[in-house]
Amino acid sequence: MPVLASSKSLDVSLCLYGIVVLVASFMVAPMHDYALYFAHWDLILSGGDPWAKIDAANAYGPVYNLFAFPYAVHFQLPKLIFVSCWLALVLYTVRRFSALENISARVKWIFAAFWLLNPFFIVSTVFYGFNDSLVALLCFLAIIIAVQGRGKSSLILITAGVLTKIYPVFLLPFISREWKDIRRNIVIFVVILAVVYLITYLIWGGSFLVAFGKANGRNPTLFSIMMFLYGDFFPFKTIGGFLISLNKLLVLGSVFYLFKRFQHGKLDQHTAFLAGFTAVLMFYKAGQQQFYLSYFAIFAAWVLIEFRKELPNLKAFYAVLILGVWMMLMAGIVYPMTGYMSGEYLWIREVIGLPTFIFLCVVFKQLVFPAPLNHGQP
Repeated sequence: MPVLASSKSLDVSLCLYGIVVLVASFMVAPMHDYALYFAHWDLILSGGDPWAKIDAANAYGPVYNLFAFPYAVHFQLPKLIFVSCWLALVLYTVRRFSALENISARVKWIFAAFWLLNPFFIVSTVFYGFNDSLVALLCFLAIIIAVQGRGKSSLILITAGVLTKIYPVFLLPFISREWKDIRRNIVIFVVILAVVYLITYLIWGGSFLVAFGKANGRNPTLFSIMMFLYGDFFPFKTIGGFLISLNKLLVLGSVFYLFKRFQHGKLDQHTAFLAGFTAVLMFYKAGQQQFYLSYFAIFAAWVLIEFRKELPNLKAFYAVLILGVWMMLMAGIVYPMTGYMSGEYLWIREVIGLPTFIFLCVVFKQLVFPAPLNHGQP
């Protein structure tokens, strides 16, 4: 099998792939979350409040509202922007990975297939048009830039992600190890949020707080272990309810633990980013599949940095790939083929959080406590 690096055929193939995906995204009718976005954007264009109480609750930040303007041009244009964000991330990752010299051609082909043919990614972007593709690209760029020592630029990108959807806030602790830089980052972050939300308040009032309430008040969902504890298949309801009530504390505690390891030099920066978001998905009660777009974007950045080493962490690499295969089977195939796991398939929604949690635990262990490598190990 020929090596992918510097192959003109690869460049042509990636270009054709991108064109096909964009055309398919335009042709597929709005569905799932993307169809629900229209209600918010219609409110904005009519002079209304995008966080008004309607059937499609707006759980997003002010940056999301800006897409009302391309929506006014064509209802599929925001979707094309979201898909383009994901394509930029994927095509860049595959191209850069293929150019690395310390990796076999077989691994390069596996990695390319994982990104280009994975039904989870195709369904989430081409069909569902999740706005998380934008957040994913911002997270990816923020990590690439952070390891170059450009902390302020990384902070701005993550802040833009937070102003779209809240969850990138958990990446902020890993931008810098030094307390003086951390204090500076906190000030910049707070100032940017204050300015943006002041403008938002002047336009729509305090209704933007609905997004925070939506994120905080929802019941456990889908791929979260808390959904398994919440469902009928976990027999110990008292214990389950207690653990669910601790979900925020578990997230904050695990992220703080990783931050201290990172600060003491026990975790590389790019590994701290990926391990931190792994911890969030392990314990947070909201387990929607779209969050994993950002997770795998962080993984992509981790790979491009980790494989610069002579001995990259291959066990963590393959552990995340296996998690991606699981997501492919569940979110990419089972989810749409079972009527979104409704009706007689409702039980699937209640149990998939358990194996997902196990996969995440394996990834977390391999990232934070990797087995020692020796130079004779392939």
